[in-house]
Amino acid sequence: MRKIKKIQDAEKIAAGEVVERPANVVKELIENSIDAGSQEIRLIVKKAGKSLIQIIDDGIGIPPDDIEIAFERHTSSKIRNIKDLDNLHTLGFRGEALASIAAVSQVEITSKTEENDLGIQLFIEGGKLTKRKEISCPVGTNVKVKNIFYNIPARQKFLKSDSTELGHITDIMQRYALAYPDIHFIYRHNDLDILNCPPNDLKTTVFHVYGKSNAKFMEPIDYSEQDIKISGLLGHPQISKKNRNSSSLYINRRYVISDLLFRAIQEAYKGILMIGKHPFFILNIELDPSVIDFNVHPKKLHIRFERDVYVYNRVYNIIRGFIEENFITNEAKYISTELEQFIPGVESDLIKENTLESEEIKRPIKEIRERKKDKPKSKSFLNEKGELIDDTVQLHLTDNITGEEEKNKIPDTYLREKYIVSKDFPKLRLISSTGQLINKTYVVLEGFDKETNEPGLYILDQHAASERINKEKFLRAYETSQISKQSLISPLKIEVSPSETFFLQENLNEIKKLGFTLEHFGGNTFILREIPVIMEKLPETGIIKEIFSDIAEIGKDKSFAGVKEEIINYLACHKSIRGGDYLTLKDIRNLIIDLSNCKDSFHCAHGRPTLKFISFKELDKLFKRIV
Repeated sequence: MRKIKKIQDAEKIAAGEVVERPANVVKELIENSIDAGSQEIRLIVKKAGKSLIQIIDDGIGIPPDDIEIAFERHTSSKIRNIKDLDNLHTLGFRGEALASIAAVSQVEITSKTEENDLGIQLFIEGGKLTKRKEISCPVGTNVKVKNIFYNIPARQKFLKSDSTELGHITDIMQRYALAYPDIHFIYRHNDLDILNCPPNDLKTTVFHVYGKSNAKFMEPIDYSEQDIKISGLLGHPQISKKNRNSSSLYINRRYVISDLLFRAIQEAYKGILMIGKHPFFILNIELDPSVIDFNVHPKKLHIRFERDVYVYNRVYNIIRGFIEENFITNEAKYISTELEQFIPGVESDLIKENTLESEEIKRPIKEIRERKKDKPKSKSFLNEKGELIDDTVQLHLTDNITGEEEKNKIPDTYLREKYIVSKDFPKLRLISSTGQLINKTYVVLEGFDKETNEPGLYILDQHAASERINKEKFLRAYETSQISKQSLISPLKIEVSPSETFFLQENLNEIKKLGFTLEHFGGNTFILREIPVIMEKLPETGIIKEIFSDIAEIGKDKSFAGVKEEIINYLACHKSIRGGDYLTLKDIRNLIIDLSNCKDSFHCAHGRPTLKFISFKELDKLFKRIV
């Protein structure tokens, strides 16, 4: 039996709970600077934080007698015992951060308080103090963390690419700039300014971080009651996102991830967001610290509430009330599209007449009225395509089809479009001449099974089929560097967030191979000059921005090579025929031909089936013709 002994270098192993990557170091040091009452916090990183992370603040500093103790485990100026967790008002509290950072890096710290004439400078390597001296310096703290994981090569090799690690650091800086808009945050990487947010209101900070288009469509909320306060910005549906990562949620100004609160806010937006979209918001929720447990996660990101249901309902009701008042009741002023520019000949005074239709809309109605005058006993109506049909035809279709002579008078289109309605019987109609079903997602075909040559019924998923075709086209063109491009008449300016900038910058050549000629204009702005011909026409600016945002999100934690196929899948999906798109006979035939020429004809880009076969033998079993 092996003896239990103390683990050697245990502090390095334990440090992994707090320090997983450079962004964790940044988070812990930024939180210390905020707790120190800093008005300006400057972050300088080199090689995505792998060689240097430097935080300079103008906070209260660390007293000379405390500075060495600060790097010992479980020492803190913020709490004295576990009871203090019930009244927590600081970001840092466990006393692990500095000790964990020092255990896996080379640290140089200089700090001075207002009461002292000189500051203290320490040099620490692998958690061991190597030098201490007095030094002239301004009030505040300057921490340099060099060569992270230099003494743990196994962990160092698991760090991701510079663009990925930098993306995580930028994300943290953005979150805290939004949480504390009253603090001046400056962030530089390799001598290049990435973020500079002077003290200002939250909306201006959103402008610095996410750009004008997002800041413009955000409304301030400031709700206060005795037990809860909610402040921040709620985004209009126009700037909803494909995932919830862009939104920021703070509890007592601490950035957290809470599925409970995200669900409450998502539910509050229900009815005004498209399916698959998430609201964009920056919210700070003030609650009594005694009802929150911040200590359930090593990095203090996840939290737990004493009364989950109560918190969920309070947040939902407050946000829903705001949305009903600002986004639903007054929705018209937010969704105006100025239709005059799209409808030729429609005068603006027509729009003022709330109940009047345009002349284009009225025309068929006038025709109906004229026909009523000519044929008093016959009624007319519009079918689903806006075609004028006599009531006599409707009667023939549903009630009175008697002889061949009568049926021959009725156009095939009308016969297919009209439902047969009868009591105690399903509402039925004939399948369209193209085989496309009513939901315009599936197409019914007949044919023979490839393996058995059995005859039967095929059901085609038009989106899955189109996606497979486009994926193979994209992949083939990318691998041969032969994607055809079309130049934009007017280059398109695209603004992205700082965290997305680096991935795009680092992968401009790879993105060009996808057919997008993108140039870095400066800051977080890119110029798009060409798009792949395969996209046919230029999508809306919002969709183009969404494409690049999604590409950056897909590649956030991996190299471009690692996500190449995923990005191509995404682009193939984006360009494909959708469920709900009307297809002509020619469209469907071309779709089938193109699908038959694919390497994998039977799966979409994401692995779903494109075709399903049901043999006539199976149908015979279904109808008990055979057993």
